[in-house]
Amino acid sequence: MIVSIDWLAEYVDLPPVDELTERLLLAGLNHESTETVGADQAVDLEVTSNRPDCLGHVGVAREVAVLANRPLRIPTVELPESTAEAAVSVEIEAGDICPYYSARVIRGVRIGPSPDWLVRRLATVGIASVNNVVDITNYVMLECGQPLHAFDLTQLAGRRIVVRRARAGEQFLAINHKQYELTDEMCVIADDQRPVALAGVMGGANTEITTATTDVLLESAQFAPLPVRTAARRLVLGSPSSYRFERGPDPAAVGWASRRAATMMLEMAGG
Repeated sequence: MIVSIDWLAEYVDLPPVDELTERLLLAGLNHESTETVGADQAVDLEVTSNRPDCLGHVGVAREVAVLANRPLRIPTVELPESTAEAAVSVEIEAGDICPYYSARVIRGVRIGPSPDWLVRRLATVGIASVNNVVDITNYVMLECGQPLHAFDLTQLAGRRIVVRRARAGEQFLAINHKQYELTDEMCVIADDQRPVALAGVMGGANTEITTATTDVLLESAQFAPLPVRTAARRLVLGSPSSYRFERGPDPAAVGWASRRAATMMLEMAGG
């Protein structure tokens, strides 16, 4: 887990970096390296598989707050909401793999570049900027450890989300524009016609966010670790999302992450 010092300082008052890494070692977060990136510093921490809570900046900040006896500042989220039931339907057929799935609709977004501060923070932790909506989903994942995915709502056939097992031999065109053959051990997010995401691993090319996108469906969900790990390894398709789902993100972060990302989209992309 690469941590931006500038970003981490948003949530807790930090001691000097050398003292910080020494204290985190007490929590089992070994210090791999520190690198200067522009005006920021990137601290690489080894996060063991039993500490998925530290796969986000807020989780690391929580450790610092306890170890240094300093207050923790988690952003509050106030989101104006209306019903999205008329916009999309959600069905979970594979409840053993996906116990909870949330879909939030944001209409009237304007796709464009992210603000400089967001681009810099992502760059510090090694993530390239794509566009404001995609960058926000990456930012919130790296903030709280909960992976998110944004679909172009207008490209979802039937305005329908079905979380189901893949059919043996079913084809999936991933966002990397490569075709994959699925097995019935895997879980997909599908619309009326086809898989549009491989659950917990990667979104599909057919519904990706483009400059033409105006309406976004924001996914925040829970997925069981084993099917995610099986799909990612069998297809050699690991991702930052699968890395976190394989270890088990905090279920309490699912709703907060969705509201946080939607709030940022209203601020940075309109809607």
